[in-house]
Amino acid sequence: MRTALILALAAAVTLPACRRAASRETEEDPAVPVIAEPVRLGNIRASISATGLVEALPGAVFTIVAPQPARIAEITKNVGDPVKAGEILVRFEFPSLGAQTVVSATNVRSAELRLNQARLAQDRIQTLVEKGAASRNELDEARREVDAAEAELAIAKAALSVVEAQGGNTTIRSPFDGTTTERLHNPGDMVRPEETDPILRLIDPRQVHVVVTLPVAATTRFVVGATAHAIAEDPASRGGAQPDLLRVATRPPAEGDAKTVNVTLAFDTPTQLRPGTQVAIEIDAEQRSNVPIVPAIAVLKADPANPVVVVAAGGNAQRRPVVIGLVDGENIEILSGLKPGELIITQGHSTLRDGTPISVSTP
Repeated sequence: MRTALILALAAAVTLPACRRAASRETEEDPAVPVIAEPVRLGNIRASISATGLVEALPGAVFTIVAPQPARIAEITKNVGDPVKAGEILVRFEFPSLGAQTVVSATNVRSAELRLNQARLAQDRIQTLVEKGAASRNELDEARREVDAAEAELAIAKAALSVVEAQGGNTTIRSPFDGTTTERLHNPGDMVRPEETDPILRLIDPRQVHVVVTLPVAATTRFVVGATAHAIAEDPASRGGAQPDLLRVATRPPAEGDAKTVNVTLAFDTPTQLRPGTQVAIEIDAEQRSNVPIVPAIAVLKADPANPVVVVAAGGNAQRRPVVIGLVDGENIEILSGLKPGELIITQGHSTLRDGTPISVSTP
C-alpha cells in the first residue's frame, strides 16, 4: 500500500515536469521563416567606379552675344532643347540701325553725284584743252577732283557695307548640332555687346568628354571602346536625366613610376552636362560567363576578409565561408564554397546561427 502511494506521487511530480520540458523545447526552437533561392550559373560583368570631370574641347561651346546694343525679338530654344546646325536661335532688333542705314545711303548718293559732276567737268576741260581754250593746269585740277570724288565714294560705300553687315547680324544661327545648356534672356530684353551679357549657350557633344584619373592597375581591366555611364554628382545638375552613355576613348600607358593615368571617355549621345561638372563614372570591366552567381544581398560581410553565406541545408541553417570574385550592382560571383543548385538564404539570414531550424520559401 505504501509502495503504491509513493509511485503515484512520483508520477504526479514527473508528468508535469516532462510537459514543461517539452514546452520549453518547443518555445526555444521555433522554425525561422526565410526566403532562399538556388545558386545559379550566369554571366557577370564587373565595373570600375570613379569620379570624373566634364571637359570641353576648343569650339565645343557656342555663346551668343549681341553684336551691338539691341533688343531681343525672338529666342527659339530653351535649356535642354536639341539644336540642328543652321537653325535660327536668336533674332535682334537694333534701334540705331535704321538711322545709320539712312545716313550711310545718303552719303553714298552724295559721293556718286560729286563723282559724276567731277567726271563731266574733266571731260569738258579736256575738250577745251584740245581746242587751246583751257590750260594744262586746269585739266590737272579736274583730274584731282575726280580722284577725290572716287575716294569719297569708296569710303561711303564701305560705311554702308558695315551698316548692312550689322543688319545681317539680326539673325543668329547654330554653327553645329548640339544641345542648349543655358538661356539667360527672354524676348523683349535689351542686351549689350559684351561677353558678360550672354543670351544663349550651346554645347557640341562631339567635342565634350569626361576625364577620370585611375590607378594604373585598374586600366588593365578594360579596353578602349568599353562602355561606361556617367551621372552628375550634384543632383541640381542632373536635370532628371538618365545616366549618360559613354565609351572609353583613350587609355594611355603609365609613364615612368606613375601610379595613376588620365583616361578620357567620349559621350555616345548628346549630353546636358556642362563643362566643369563632376560626374560619377561606372566603367564596364571584365566579364565572366557561365559561373556560379548569387544575389549580392545573400553575402554577409561582417568581416570583409571572410565573407559568408547561409545555406538552407534541409530544415536547418548552415553558415558557410565563400570566396567571391566579380561584383556588379546586383550579383556576386562565387569562386568556391558553393555549388550550383544549392539553396542560399537571401532574406532573414543575417542573425541565423548554424543549426537554427528554418522554414524555407522561394521567390
